[in-house]
Amino acid sequence: MRSTDAELEAIVQSGLEAYSAGLFFEAHERWEVGWRDERHPVRKAFLQGLILVAAAMHKLTRMKSPSGAVRLLRKAHARLAGVPEGMGGLDVGLLSDDVLRAASAIERRAREGETDLDASVLPRMELAGAGASSAPGGARPGA
Repeated sequence: MRSTDAELEAIVQSGLEAYSAGLFFEAHERWEVGWRDERHPVRKAFLQGLILVAAAMHKLTRMKSPSGAVRLLRKAHARLAGVPEGMGGLDVGLLSDDVLRAASAIERRAREGETDLDASVLPRMELAGAGASSAPGGARPGA
């Protein structure tokens, strides 16, 4: 089944609610429901990118595996390449850039022995044309 734009946006929004609350595994699960049914290759890649970002944040925050999180973020970045801006209602360019920024920040902090990785490393998922952050607690990642 190929989702309509409205269906895709509803799937994205559902996962985004969980992601914004720091419920990364739940966000992953919500997006995976849409990914399993999606047949359009670009939409499927987009949803897989979101799934990988959520899985990376779960790996980082719950499983305390910076290397695993970085690996998943790099995979997410590859899946988001070529996804058109605004797909699912998201600022895809911002997310793609933030995924790379987060991977670098996690690597750097892990090398420095910093184990308390805060919300500033989380990739932002914002609505296209909006400005509100979806990082937990509304945090605006810095580095």
